[in-house]
Amino acid sequence: MDRLQALHLFARIVERGTISSAARSLGLSKTSASKRLQDLEADLDIRLLNRTTRQVSPTEAGRELYDRIVPMIRDMDAILERISERTEAPSGVLRVLARRSFGMLHVVPTLPSFREAYPDVSVDLHLTETVEIAPSHEADIAIRLGLPAEKSLDWQRLTTDRRMLCASPGYFLRTAPPTTLDDLSSHNCLTYGQETEPAVWVSEQLGKRRDIHISGSLRSNSGEVLRQAALDGLGLALLPEWMVAWDVAAGGLQTCLKDMRLYPAGYGAEIYAVFRRDARLPGKVRAFLDHLQRHLATHLD
Repeated sequence: MDRLQALHLFARIVERGTISSAARSLGLSKTSASKRLQDLEADLDIRLLNRTTRQVSPTEAGRELYDRIVPMIRDMDAILERISERTEAPSGVLRVLARRSFGMLHVVPTLPSFREAYPDVSVDLHLTETVEIAPSHEADIAIRLGLPAEKSLDWQRLTTDRRMLCASPGYFLRTAPPTTLDDLSSHNCLTYGQETEPAVWVSEQLGKRRDIHISGSLRSNSGEVLRQAALDGLGLALLPEWMVAWDVAAGGLQTCLKDMRLYPAGYGAEIYAVFRRDARLPGKVRAFLDHLQRHLATHLD
């Protein structure tokens, strides 16, 4: 048994919550990963994970082991990455397919500094309102809402799934902010969705789901349109935190019902960067993902 590889797998399982997800991220089958984990536990003579049919979680000993080995694994990965970069400097054309609103707010602003840091990489960026996008021969990276079903893909989570119910201060001067979900019926709700989708916001509290049918004077398949309409005082919008956090911080928008999990029906997932799972991630892809993650850590945390 390669103990180092087994420890790396164990750490990935703790981070991803399931053996199958960790196995896919390392290019292993679930069966192989499970056997490797069992061998590690037998070698250490201790149970590291509590297993259920849906997920796994570390035991007390497993948590202690994870906390101790993760800094060493990250140091080792950083060293290997630096060595790899010497022989594979990022270069070539990087093709990125991204959801339009996220792309405009968070991808486009990173391009000048990315090009300055990696002058040998040119970027081919395409923006779309389509939800089901994935990497293909025409795209190295797809930045999308939620995870795709294809098991041949790997991913990095870019944002949380938090939505903010918000409106301009001027709107709330005319109409009192809602204090309950029933109050939404008296508000001009700006709704997101495609033509055939119903205008529904979903509330999830204590494991219970409630569908709230809302109405208003504006419907759009563009989050940017709804954001601007909310800033202009047209009504109440339910938008991702990554889209409106700056506006809230600046006072252009005010939030309400903050303690409730709300999202437009069908659009409650996180934003992910999805890419093909290769034994060795191309330098241009790795460089772009790292650069984007640093931008998000600075602007959204």
